[in-house]
Amino acid sequence: MRTMLREFAFIVFYRFKLVKIVLLVFLVLSIIAAFLLPPVYEATARFSLTIPRSLDPLREDRSYDYKSRVSLIMQDQRELILSNRVMRRVASDCLPSLKPQELDRYTDKLRKKVGVTPPKGETFEGSNVFYVTFKDKDPNRAAEVGQSIVKNYLEVYQAIYKNKAERSRAFFEQQTQRLYEDVLAKEKELREYETTNALTLIDILNLEAGQAKTNIEVGPNALLTSSMRKYHEVQQDLAVIQVSIEALEMELQKAGIPVVPAEMEAEGRAISIFKNKLAQLQIELNAMSPQYGSGYIPMDQMKRELRLDVGSLRKELERTRDARKIAAKGIRAQLQEIERVIESLKEQIRSTAHEKSVYDHLRQEYALAKDAYTQTRSQLEQTRLATALNEEEQSLTLVDEPVPPYKPSGPNRLLIVALGLLGGVLFGIASALTLDFFDHTVRIPEDITTHLEVPYLGSLTSME
Repeated sequence: MRTMLREFAFIVFYRFKLVKIVLLVFLVLSIIAAFLLPPVYEATARFSLTIPRSLDPLREDRSYDYKSRVSLIMQDQRELILSNRVMRRVASDCLPSLKPQELDRYTDKLRKKVGVTPPKGETFEGSNVFYVTFKDKDPNRAAEVGQSIVKNYLEVYQAIYKNKAERSRAFFEQQTQRLYEDVLAKEKELREYETTNALTLIDILNLEAGQAKTNIEVGPNALLTSSMRKYHEVQQDLAVIQVSIEALEMELQKAGIPVVPAEMEAEGRAISIFKNKLAQLQIELNAMSPQYGSGYIPMDQMKRELRLDVGSLRKELERTRDARKIAAKGIRAQLQEIERVIESLKEQIRSTAHEKSVYDHLRQEYALAKDAYTQTRSQLEQTRLATALNEEEQSLTLVDEPVPPYKPSGPNRLLIVALGLLGGVLFGIASALTLDFFDHTVRIPEDITTHLEVPYLGSLTSME
């Protein structure tokens, strides 16, 4: 490393004249350029951009990253300012007589002189202020073109915003009208259903009223419960009659005196009379049998009378059995009628439940359509309010207009001279190193060993 530095210093010292010449050339050229370059004037307009909460539902931004939103909007404004829509207007204001092809070339030329930047030391993410600058050799022209850029930019910005607001309003007006017609159609369908099914609607309302009360039934449900209760009661009556008929059948099939069920005994009934008479005859026969034989005429008469009374009792029991069979038949017929009523009530309840579901569906559709219409109508009013308030004027503000600058913004003459000086030093050193690389003459003792490959013995001093 030390050898390389020593060799580098030797080369620079050996070629110092070349380095000095190159340095002087660069320095002179930079001084000439610094004093010959014309001054450049910069007209600047300053804007402030805020992001208030938009009243327009279609443009409402629900993002919570404020810096990112500002950065994106700032970038959009930069693209808008440099767009053909703005710059072509500016070119037309500056030179109205330009042809279309010349207008495009002049627009590109103007665009190169326009700058859209944030404040110094900041970025679009860290500030809501940005500058629009235009550079020109004439300060008055720079201010004139800058004012044209500001004017056309604000007009285009407001036109774009107005177009968006009109599209939003047209969209919500169309949606509001469509939903209003849908609400009318749903309401008409619901009213027609209520008119057509008025009687069923009463049952539906009763059913809803019953559902709102605990353990209370109304309408067909109450009738069904009552019919079911009556049906079970009649079934019990039929079972009682059926048991008594079976008991009478068993007694009539037995030989001897039939047993009379207790429920058939009543004051003044024939069965009770025959039963009492048979009991009295049996008591008398039992009393006479030990004293008299079978040939005793009164006792034989009492036996015949007993047999006749037993036959009469059997006939009376048969008539009672037949009457009970007829009553059982009537009860069965009554049960069938109750079953038909129960089935009819069940079908009516099923039909009412179906109609209730249809009615609830119609009411729900009407309520949903009405809510959607109300919400869209509210959004339409918000859009109209946003248009009336001119939100674009609240978000973008022109803080400073471009004015003719009193001093040029460039060029930086001291910087040009300093760069020329630095470039001359670097290029001079590079020239010395390049020339030394291609120079193979022997200048120092080490070159003898390097180029001739012979040992170095010594040297003689230079003498005049």
